[in-house]
Amino acid sequence: MKFKAQDFERLKNKTILFVDNEADTRDNISSILKCFFKEVYTAIDGYDALDKYDTNFPDIIMTELKIPNISGFELIEELKKRAPSIFTIILSGNTDINSLLTAIHTHIDRYIIKPLVEEELFIAFNAYFKKIDNEEPQIIKISPSITIDFDKSELIKNTNHIHLNKKENQVLRLLCKDMNKTVNYEQFEYQIWGSEIMSLSAIRSVVRDLRKKLGKEYIINVSGRGYKIK
Repeated sequence: MKFKAQDFERLKNKTILFVDNEADTRDNISSILKCFFKEVYTAIDGYDALDKYDTNFPDIIMTELKIPNISGFELIEELKKRAPSIFTIILSGNTDINSLLTAIHTHIDRYIIKPLVEEELFIAFNAYFKKIDNEEPQIIKISPSITIDFDKSELIKNTNHIHLNKKENQVLRLLCKDMNKTVNYEQFEYQIWGSEIMSLSAIRSVVRDLRKKLGKEYIINVSGRGYKIK
């Protein structure tokens, strides 16, 4: 399976966390992933992976099944509590039927058998694009003059392309899931900040920066509850 030019361009705006306790494997595979992704984060075990996720909020998780402290399955179950729609890949030499069945029941998106080959990687990436495109549109027009491209983490205002940082992109995406519906503070904390504690000043800071880029009239404060976009 070959990747199209636009597929490479989309991946260049994405981030991935790769978890493996074997240094050689971790270094070799992360060097391959760096050819495709904007950022590649690595972790040596389950606890390290949770810390890296909470710090960096990667778009994709790829983990070896047998890692120290907690298994790859347990890691993914914990991550899905933080981000239910996160795309997950198991990379393992284990072909045991029970492991494959557990992958199905744990709702793993892809199970790749080692050794890693390019075609399997591309199949996984295409599955990732299909999942996010089915869940929600990647390009949304919120006014005649403003378009948001979540894939590229930017908004186009008239002819100006304005970069959105990670938090801005996530907050705006959540607001745009259902226009005119209020997103409460708990939803922001659960779906974006994960296990981190979200202070009111933190979300207000993100909204303030978004208003500077969008215009003050688009994001409305619903007193005591949260925000909505119109």
